[in-house]
Amino acid sequence: MFRRLFSYPRFGWLFIGLAILIVLLFIGIEFTWWMRLSPQARLALDAIALALFVLLAYVGLEQLRRTIQERDRLQAQLSRLEERLAQSYQHQAAIFRISQLLAEAQDEGEVIEQVLRYAIELLQAKGASFVPLDEQTQPQTAISRGELPAPVSQAWMEYLASPAIRRQCGGCQNYDQLSFDCPLLSGMALEASGMYCLPIRRGDQDYGVLNLYIPGSDSLDEQSRSFLRTLVDETSLALEGVRMRKRAMSTLRQLQATREKADLHALLSTLLENLQDMLDADYVQVRIVERENAPAISLDRGDLPEKTRYLVDSIAQSVMTSREPVMLANVSGDALSPPDVSALMAAPLLAQGQPALGALLAANRRSLDHASAGRAFNQGQLSALQTIAGQVALVVQNINLLAQVEYTTIVQERTRLAREIHDGLAQTLGFLKLKVAQMQNYLRAGDIETACRAMESCYEALSEAYLDARQAIDGLRILPSQEGLAGWLRQTADEFAEISGARLVLLEPLSEVSLPPEIHAQLIRIVQEALSNVRKHASARNVEISCREYAGELILEVRDDGVGFSPEDVPEPSQHGLRGMRERAELIGAEFQVIALPGQGTTVRVSLPLEVKERGG
Repeated sequence: MFRRLFSYPRFGWLFIGLAILIVLLFIGIEFTWWMRLSPQARLALDAIALALFVLLAYVGLEQLRRTIQERDRLQAQLSRLEERLAQSYQHQAAIFRISQLLAEAQDEGEVIEQVLRYAIELLQAKGASFVPLDEQTQPQTAISRGELPAPVSQAWMEYLASPAIRRQCGGCQNYDQLSFDCPLLSGMALEASGMYCLPIRRGDQDYGVLNLYIPGSDSLDEQSRSFLRTLVDETSLALEGVRMRKRAMSTLRQLQATREKADLHALLSTLLENLQDMLDADYVQVRIVERENAPAISLDRGDLPEKTRYLVDSIAQSVMTSREPVMLANVSGDALSPPDVSALMAAPLLAQGQPALGALLAANRRSLDHASAGRAFNQGQLSALQTIAGQVALVVQNINLLAQVEYTTIVQERTRLAREIHDGLAQTLGFLKLKVAQMQNYLRAGDIETACRAMESCYEALSEAYLDARQAIDGLRILPSQEGLAGWLRQTADEFAEISGARLVLLEPLSEVSLPPEIHAQLIRIVQEALSNVRKHASARNVEISCREYAGELILEVRDDGVGFSPEDVPEPSQHGLRGMRERAELIGAEFQVIALPGQGTTVRVSLPLEVKERGG
């Protein structure tokens, strides 16, 4: 009973107060009727008072000591919690920094440098190495940072990168575990160090192996292992992104060269060659005025004296201004019309509602002895020149429109991404900022339990933001496949199941349905947004995607067995998502429906008339 009584800190001060009260009572007795007592009674009373005073003082001081020990224990616990919290903040901040840095990395070397640096800095690893694998999974020269075990040298790095050693890694069971008997260490006189082996893998593609060297027998705690797993995921995403960007840039350069040179320049060069043969002309020229984001073009074929350039330029400018063709025969020799040209004709490149895009011109030289007028052009040749000029104008106009469509598409996609970031990541960061401020207040007040709950809430928000980022990246990566809609739906189902944990079933895939790219792309975005809503709000265990033909329509549905919702309960971010899906459906001439009741799941349905699809193709 006394031990339980002593466990309450306030009773320590009570005992001290009682001891002081006894002393005061003894002093009062001494000044009143003390002298009336016998010496034996006074001695007994002194002994009793002293014993009580000593006992109460001991009890009070002992309880005070216990209180101080408890305070020290709580302070140590608080310090450990603050240290863990600081480490958690450090890891979270590092993940955000790493995500930003890796997203901006231009090559794999930058990605690997950042990963090795943060792994050593935040996990207190003795050293780190990375063995990259190329796209054919062939090992490349290893990269190392930190204080690696003593024998590590360039020869050791080459040893790590050797195909024989990499084959041993392929069947290793020590991935993601601290190991002291790694086959990479066999036969090497190393210091006592353990090693974490972590494969960097995304889907079926291996990007390399990350090795962390941990001093002695130290092992990473759960929080550090969680950070390490996130770091590995971010690394695989970054390496995949870098390789995709390299392939995309290579493709874009080829497309740009094809569009600007092979498509237009080569087409115009071929056209001039055919035009010269058809008109039997000595000289032909095509010129395109400067367009938005495209320089002016001037190509010619044949030989024309330099002093006649002024005449050619004047005629070309004249037909572009007047928008009318010109044909000159028996050109006389004067200051403005040199006798070297006997005949000339030109036609403007016209597009409806626009200024002239350029001009097409043909000329014949006068004979060398200047005795004859040379070959003249006839009306039929002028008509042929006008027809070809009209076709060239259409080609140039189509290229201009293509550039405008590409620009509009980029702007629309940037707007969509900005809205998704605002509705997702920006709000999550605002929530985390508020929670961190609350946790600081809780810690200052010593409210450890509430601070822990707030930390758990922050972790859940970060996990959700991480899944949003992964889904956004996967959404941008997925493109219509050669297998058509069914192939893309299978790919989407695999990606969704990986990040959500829900069971997704693909029903009735229509592999024979062929969709125009613009309709295919809009259906992709609608299904992605529907699956994103399922993951965030539905709490569903099962999801189904069906695609079928019915009554002349293509019916695409996404169904879940989640909590459902009422229209009046839809939060603002979800309203944006539903509105975006509806707008995409209307853009391709499809009907959009959402069927939902509280507790009965949700169905998103898109009905696309097949005649609209055929018109789109």
